[in-house]
Amino acid sequence: MNDNVPQPEWCVVATLLPYPYRPGPNAEHRSHKIYPAGAKLHVIGGFAGMGHKVVTVVGSGHRRRLVTAHIQARYLGGWRVALIYRPAVLNAIHRAVHYDNVTGHRWNQQGFELSAPEYAEHLRSIAQKFQLHLHG
Repeated sequence: MNDNVPQPEWCVVATLLPYPYRPGPNAEHRSHKIYPAGAKLHVIGGFAGMGHKVVTVVGSGHRRRLVTAHIQARYLGGWRVALIYRPAVLNAIHRAVHYDNVTGHRWNQQGFELSAPEYAEHLRSIAQKFQLHLHG
């Protein structure tokens, strides 16, 4: 087995909602500057002091390159938990966490193993709280 291939890990995943450039009856929805609307984003943490209104995400940008960014949580919907297998995504997440472990904490203050079912349950409760709080 190749040692360079990361093992699958659980992660909170959300979908980027279209951004309303013209709110109201003539609403015009477009993509965001960094990510296209509908992009699958891996939420790896956020700014706790701000009540996690801004979260840190990793996802494919407009040019299909993996990009790490801080984005408002209200722009994300369909919060869920998924087991991530893609080595490129896992490596991008690990780089982001290594670069900024304050906002890239991966919701893991209890020290769970990142591939453990207990960690998945912990993340599922976090994803449900975000979905309920932001979108009812």
